[in-house]
Amino acid sequence: MKRLSTILMSLLLSSALLFSGCQSSNDDTDNTDNSTTKIQVTVVTDATWAPFEYVNEQTHAIEGFDIDLMKAIAEKANLEVTFQNVAWDALLAGMATGQYKVAISSITITAERAEKWLFSDPYFNAGQMVCVQKNNTTILSHNDLTGKKVAAQTGTTGFIEAQKIEGATVKSYDEIGLAFQDLMNGQIDAVICDTPVAIDYVNANPDKIKKVGTAFTDEYYGISVAKGQTEILARINQGLAAVIADGTFDQLVAKWNLNP
Repeated sequence: MKRLSTILMSLLLSSALLFSGCQSSNDDTDNTDNSTTKIQVTVVTDATWAPFEYVNEQTHAIEGFDIDLMKAIAEKANLEVTFQNVAWDALLAGMATGQYKVAISSITITAERAEKWLFSDPYFNAGQMVCVQKNNTTILSHNDLTGKKVAAQTGTTGFIEAQKIEGATVKSYDEIGLAFQDLMNGQIDAVICDTPVAIDYVNANPDKIKKVGTAFTDEYYGISVAKGQTEILARINQGLAAVIADGTFDQLVAKWNLNP
């Protein structure tokens, strides 16, 4: 498999063409280059999605790959960022109404979401993965979920994929960790979620759960930016390109064990 940074550099070259149709008509903010002036930004995140964003139980600080990445981007882009923990549904609603300016929270770029707010260039491919109990021998991939009890987090692309499964009973959760608890307790048959999150939970509970098959979708994360905030979006994209080019991105991928 190609290195993530190589894939991302190609994506950065093409993403403007992919998403300009969804975003251009609403970008009416003054685009004057004020890059010498530091912009203060509150970045919202749903810190329940380790290893990308979570709350450290000892320090109570918000940590994770996304947090480190946003800090690195901010340093390159002359942004001063603080982080606010917000529930997933409130995050999506707040981005759509412009209540929040920026969100980084393992947010998959979709056409529907791109109609409601702007997206940065994509920064991570995290397709959907199926997890089951360790002793399960009948579910080998997402194709074996017909008629099963399948769980996913509300409002995620995992939940969308779960709803496509013919005959499945789909249960939604406000937090993905609650879905995994029910899986380990035998209350459901499978959990569908982003691959790196699935791997993180399996690594933390190797005697109880396992992942099956391979990722069955291609989905790219992007940083969400409210409509009209084109100066902030431009800085984020410049900063993202810089941290990929100088190797910082690969260092963070290694730090958080996200190499494929």
